[in-house]
Amino acid sequence: MTRTLSYRNPGAKPLTLDLTADATGPDGGNAPTGMFTVSPARLTVPAGGTAQATVTADIRLGGADGAYSGAVTATGGGQSVRTALGVIREVESYKLTLTVTRRDGKRDDGPGVTVAGLDTGKQYTPFDDGKSHPDGTVTLRLPKGRYLIDVQSVDPRGRTALMVAPHFVLGHDTALAFDGRKAKPVKVTAPDRRATLRDAQVLFAAHGAKPAYDYAGGNTVDADTTLGQVGPGTPADSFVTQLGGIWQRTATSPTYNLVTTRTGSFFTGLNRTFSSTRGMARVNTSVATALPQAGTAPQVSWSTPDWPQLGRASLFSEGALRPAPTASLVQYLSTDRGLRWNLGSRIANGSHNEDSVSFLTARRFEPGRTYRVALNGGVHGPAVAPASGTGAKRLGGYYYVCVPMFSDGPGNLAYLPQAAITTRLSSGSRVFTSTTDDTCLNVYGGLPAAPTRYRLSISTDRAKDYRTSDHVDAVWTFTSRDNGETKGAPFPLSVVRFHPQLSLTDTAKAGARVTVPLSLQGPAAAKGHLKSLTVRVSYDGGRTWKPVTVHTNASGKRYLTLTHPKKPGTVSFRAALADTDGNTATETVHTAYRTVR
Repeated sequence: MTRTLSYRNPGAKPLTLDLTADATGPDGGNAPTGMFTVSPARLTVPAGGTAQATVTADIRLGGADGAYSGAVTATGGGQSVRTALGVIREVESYKLTLTVTRRDGKRDDGPGVTVAGLDTGKQYTPFDDGKSHPDGTVTLRLPKGRYLIDVQSVDPRGRTALMVAPHFVLGHDTALAFDGRKAKPVKVTAPDRRATLRDAQVLFAAHGAKPAYDYAGGNTVDADTTLGQVGPGTPADSFVTQLGGIWQRTATSPTYNLVTTRTGSFFTGLNRTFSSTRGMARVNTSVATALPQAGTAPQVSWSTPDWPQLGRASLFSEGALRPAPTASLVQYLSTDRGLRWNLGSRIANGSHNEDSVSFLTARRFEPGRTYRVALNGGVHGPAVAPASGTGAKRLGGYYYVCVPMFSDGPGNLAYLPQAAITTRLSSGSRVFTSTTDDTCLNVYGGLPAAPTRYRLSISTDRAKDYRTSDHVDAVWTFTSRDNGETKGAPFPLSVVRFHPQLSLTDTAKAGARVTVPLSLQGPAAAKGHLKSLTVRVSYDGGRTWKPVTVHTNASGKRYLTLTHPKKPGTVSFRAALADTDGNTATETVHTAYRTVR
């Protein structure tokens, strides 16, 4: 590759220039010797005239693909002139032309298309270029290599075709067609043949040249969605796809949470019948709520241990809404390939329609076994489980705080979008965070590296129509420092959990003598790490508090013994603890539960 430089001499005498070229490569180092040359190396420019030199770039000498830049320097007559130069040594690349046709036979001028480079980790969305594509066609120039192409096409009637090319190898200029008319329907029959598809999704993932280059995609599927593979498949260990969701006959019928897995290729339609529940797990689920006139809809998602990438694209699937509370939700779960399930429930009553509760982490349910799961029962309060990402953690001077303040009695995660929350982290008079935002979604900074004493407070309110655990406070004091570890260090937060036996509306019998088991989470839960623990109880909405003895049984389990007043009312708890490292926690759960006749 050559370019010509012209030099003009406005002077009265000839001028001799020495010409040199220097450049750096994409890695910041010097370009290879001889990659840029100037001829002649010495140039005489006549008085009042011009002279030319030729700059040559030999990209065959480049060690790495990418941009090389520098300058040609002309020196003479006590002055110098620099002229910028640059060249891009392109990796071996070819044109890829994509054409997408809808299910109605018309070209799609706005499909959802992702081209994922499995050898580079780069992703391209060629139809998102702000241009019109009335012929449903777009052309890219891409490096030679392996790609996965993910296409979603929707026609004017709302009919969706999901198409995937799991193993496309670009080695020459290529045109590839994605025709929604060739995609095939999905028909999955549950053990109850009258059960219909309530909500489902298709997931898929491919291994890239490096783990960081792996790709995962997915989309919701309804009874009218069609699926199709374009091009060849790939080795079974490099690509996987799953179709799963909820099938259910009526709102009070059992749900069938079914997953079909295929490796090496995407689905071109799917026709599968689950003839019986043999090989499935049965889960008998209760869903409690103190909300009046509420309904609940089961929610599920799943994960596959040998393909964790699928979790990036997974969503919750939801069944039919039924009256709540309920003790009779039956769920059958697919169990093949080590599937793990996250079970939950959405709870709605018109005023609250997006409240939900779910496992903190997915669980394994073994085939042929029956399990019992309780969701959303009291006492609701703070929970910390660092393995699931809840609690608080620092990395250097940065930190996050994510303490679910309304976790249910078993410790499941509650999502309450209408709840009000105030979080404050301070040290003495210095305030690091004071916010009403959801801190689980943010990372904060500014912590000193040296050991420092901190105070973290979280105050939360949920609507009064919940009638229990409507206000929860917690305050922690602790010492933290930057330990220099790349994995970070958790803040030493501990909590006390209360586990009375309650009805599905979070009530207990007035006048009864009851046992309230306790559990600890956080550093204080470790053997020998609890220094002190006190609990107080209030039967008048928190106006007065009475100390309660914390008992320990022969197996080391802690519990309270309470005698409820004969008159129906409320029970609130306040706990304070200290661990052997000097960290403390105080929490208050107002109206932990109600007492009834």
